Amino acid sequence: MPTPSWLTLLLIVLILIGVAVGRVPGLHMNRASIALVGATLLLLCGALTLTQAFAALDLNTLT
Repeated sequence: MPTPSWLTLLLIVLILIGVAVGRVPGLHMNRASIALVGATLLLLCGALTLTQAFAALDLNTLT
């Protein structure tokens, strides 16, 4: 079942706000944690496939 576009948009907006703010009060999450949780949620809800996620990785940044 495809993910509703409003859910995908909501997740992306929340991820961007979290990364812009830098921390989520009360959750002890930094920017990296927010990005990781956000990417995982996008994968779990079907908005992003694993192949698309791997294609989006910039290995020069990670090494």
